[in-house]
Amino acid sequence: MRLVRSVAVIPRNINTHTVALEPLIKRKEYKTENNYIYLEDPDTFGTLSGRKNREDILEDEDDIKEEQFLQTAPLANQKLTIKQYADLIKQYIEHKRLKEAFDVLDVRMLQQDRVKPENYIYNILIGACADVGYTKKAFKLFNDMKRRALQPTGDTYTCLFNACANSPWPKDGHKNALHLRQLMIEKGVEPNLTNYNAMIKAFGRCGDLPTAFKIVDEMISKKIKIRVHTFNHLLQACISDKSSGLRHALVVWRKMLKMREKPNIYSFNLMLKCVKECELGTTEDVEELIAIIQEHVIPTNRVLGVVQNSIIESVNQNSNTQEKYVQVETNNKDQDLSYEVADTDPNETSKKLSLIESKDTISIELVEKKSIVVPKIQERTTPNFLSRTLQMQQVLALKKIHTIQDKFAVVGGQEDFLKEMEVYLVKPDIKTFTQMLPLLDNTKEAELQLLESMKSLGIKADIDFYNMLIKNRCLRSDYADAIEVKQIIEQEIKQRKRKYGLKKKYHLKKNIMTYGVLAMACDTKEKAKCLLIEMKEDQLKVNIEILGTLLKNGTVDNQFEYITYIMNYVKDENLKPNGMFIKHLESFNKKCTKIIERSAKSHNKCLPGFMKSFKKFSDKYNKWLKEIDIDATLAEEHPWKQFQEPYPETMQHQGITIKEPKKFYKRDRTFIKYKPRL
Repeated sequence: MRLVRSVAVIPRNINTHTVALEPLIKRKEYKTENNYIYLEDPDTFGTLSGRKNREDILEDEDDIKEEQFLQTAPLANQKLTIKQYADLIKQYIEHKRLKEAFDVLDVRMLQQDRVKPENYIYNILIGACADVGYTKKAFKLFNDMKRRALQPTGDTYTCLFNACANSPWPKDGHKNALHLRQLMIEKGVEPNLTNYNAMIKAFGRCGDLPTAFKIVDEMISKKIKIRVHTFNHLLQACISDKSSGLRHALVVWRKMLKMREKPNIYSFNLMLKCVKECELGTTEDVEELIAIIQEHVIPTNRVLGVVQNSIIESVNQNSNTQEKYVQVETNNKDQDLSYEVADTDPNETSKKLSLIESKDTISIELVEKKSIVVPKIQERTTPNFLSRTLQMQQVLALKKIHTIQDKFAVVGGQEDFLKEMEVYLVKPDIKTFTQMLPLLDNTKEAELQLLESMKSLGIKADIDFYNMLIKNRCLRSDYADAIEVKQIIEQEIKQRKRKYGLKKKYHLKKNIMTYGVLAMACDTKEKAKCLLIEMKEDQLKVNIEILGTLLKNGTVDNQFEYITYIMNYVKDENLKPNGMFIKHLESFNKKCTKIIERSAKSHNKCLPGFMKSFKKFSDKYNKWLKEIDIDATLAEEHPWKQFQEPYPETMQHQGITIKEPKKFYKRDRTFIKYKPRL
């Protein structure tokens, strides 16, 4: 008998049934004391319920941004060199587009191309901020530069101090300059000569003259040679003191001569600017200034007087009939004063008396030599505080200076100022004559004399000089001569185009300032219309300052049609009136009101036409104020707002193009093994 064991049969799809039953299994729940329910045992760690998706892992926004940043890495051929980025930035800076220049660093280099900038890039941008006084952005770039472990250079500190000097708020610039100077001391940064000059300029323009002079003392203590450029920065510092800046400038000038530094063209131009903008101070300040000049000048005059007397006596003894010329030569380095005595006959031998001054004795040596006769230099009859040798009897009576012409006479006036420049072999430039123009007597004869001096020196006028000439003539209501200058400009434009051809740097072209000063001569509505049409022909967009000048001309003679025309022009061109424009309108409104009140009190009924015109103007004026939104108009605009927005596309800037630098590609070069020739 055979026994058979029964075996349980296992179906093949048991695994599928097991998987299907898994979701039906409920997880065990655990409760805590606070009745919080957990699906897993809180005492069990390291268990995974299943594989998680990648999207569940990257739930943090920063992690997602980092992942996208790594996935969108730029290609190698997309990047430029540091020099190419710098050239691109310089193009924007050249066209005054600072916002786009900043975007090259912040957007293109750091975000798109992911290129690490160098301190050269930061120095360019900080220098651009310094030129316009954008101190906030300049110091922000400076901090970013240090955060990226880039070492600031001497140019960096120079640009930062220049930004403080050009700040629109002197107090803010002074605060930043003090902070930067203290930072350099803490970091042990040793300033160079250029840094010191920038410091003097910054503290001087911010009104801190004592600190500016202390920096000069610090330079002397460190045995740094004080050159003429340092004195020029001190002169800029003196200009910031409007009440007694001219006195400080003259003291600096005497110190410069005492230290045997030769002034250059910038020194003379700065002195002219100081004469225009600053005063000499009180009577006590003038007397103190004379005492300082006496201290420097009297020893030289004493020696000159002794030598002049001895030379005149020797000349009288040796010749009785022939006329003699005496020339004085000075050598500041070795205190050698020489006098040349020559006969009127240029072919004869001249004799030279050489005076050698020492501490104990003075010796005179007679030297014969052949030279060309130099005529005697005319003695100066006016006091010139800039001269090295000054006759003090001419300035002892100086008490008070009233006009700008009197201040200019203190430094010699037009003729003697140019002679003083000739003494130091400094040739004046067009800027010298431009700054000298408002210092002259307010007459056409003085202006013609200045033009003759320019012609004799071979200096050609530029558009800024002509603009200043037009302004001077308009200020004295000489409108016919002002229009004559405009005709001279047009003739000069044609001559230079014909002479220089395609060399545009020698051409002459009217600019927006030319029309600004010509607007002063537009005393009628017809002249104003012609000016505005001419500006459109020259592709220049009118600004609110020019329209304000035209409006003021209309208010002088109570020309209601002229004033209404300018108001409508402002609205049609969608221009924003400034405070001065509104002030002209308010003053005119008050002026007309007083005229009507005065007429009513005197029972004068001869002004019906005036009252009717004023009533019509008042209705238009009130309606105009509502249309232009006067509250938003009078709100002061931040001076740095223009650098935080893209540069506006105006009519005169439509042709500007930025050239994209060419990318460099590496060529594929195959290695060729060297084989010697047999």
